[in-house]
Amino acid sequence: MKNLVIGTAVLSIGLTGCSIWPEAEVPMEPERVAELQIPTGLKAQRRPNQFDIPAVNAQGQRPEELDLRAPMQVLAVATNSHVEEDEKDVRVWFERNEYSGDLLPYLQKNVAAFFAAENIEVKQIDATHWQTGWVPQYRETGWWLWKGQELVQEGRFEIALEPKTHGRTVGVTSRLLEQRYSDDSAKLTPISQRREEVNFLNRVIDSVATVELAAIKEARAKLPEYTLTRAKTEQNEPVLLTKQDIDTTWSQLELLLEAVSLEVSDMNQTDYLYYVKYTKENSGFWKSLWSSGADLTLPLTEDGEYQLKLQKATDGTVIHVYDSEGKPLDPAVVDDIYRVFGDAIRENKLEL
Repeated sequence: MKNLVIGTAVLSIGLTGCSIWPEAEVPMEPERVAELQIPTGLKAQRRPNQFDIPAVNAQGQRPEELDLRAPMQVLAVATNSHVEEDEKDVRVWFERNEYSGDLLPYLQKNVAAFFAAENIEVKQIDATHWQTGWVPQYRETGWWLWKGQELVQEGRFEIALEPKTHGRTVGVTSRLLEQRYSDDSAKLTPISQRREEVNFLNRVIDSVATVELAAIKEARAKLPEYTLTRAKTEQNEPVLLTKQDIDTTWSQLELLLEAVSLEVSDMNQTDYLYYVKYTKENSGFWKSLWSSGADLTLPLTEDGEYQLKLQKATDGTVIHVYDSEGKPLDPAVVDDIYRVFGDAIRENKLEL
């Protein structure tokens, strides 16, 4: 028995020792197939070339010299501007809208204002073409109290307006005329040229968009705070009337209902019908602290169920206010609802 244990131990050590020293791997040479020999008088089959290894290309720029930056995009940030999908040139299109008036004079004025605001020297070739002087670009140097600016490059550009024959659409293009760098080793590549043209055009677009935004704000400031009014149907039913179209009223009404504690329990957008439940909100300390002061308490029964149905009208949208059974509410109640709705529309800046 003792000899058996010793023999087993020796055998285990021997096997372990064999696994410690693995055999060295011998690299396998790939087996090469000899080229097929075509007998005399026969033609060799045409060989496909899609798997051929291309020859080394010694022409063009070296990889370390390539401009690998992503190309810039024309940003049509003005509301009346867009870029064509397959546009090859650096161009943006403007469409006439209610704020622009006659489009070509509008753009001529804004392009000239852009050059003046940016202190860019410019020469007007004709009514639709401008050529700039040298437009510098700087980069910040140093830090904190020792910050400064260092000239990196300068470019000269041409801005052109391209009105279509109908006059409602005008294209604006940017073209780089000349470019020079502070670093003599820097070179202008096709990608960097397009980047400079796009960057300059985006500055023009942003200037036009800023003027347009100011016009929109001014126009909205002249509008009444809300168009919601009281009215009566031919059946002498008291209703609310807004000048907004029915789809706008539908979307804005949902925000209004939330503001006046009317919880939407169900809706039918096909019939433009809201089913709501009035959950009177308790006015606590923080609510009164941040509130604008308007009392948005509706003259309705707490936990009562109601219906609001929208109906198209020639001059906007009619809002019917019903009880849970679909019957019109009293005129006095509708008058009080109108007052609360008006305060909520003003406070939440809704379009009703």
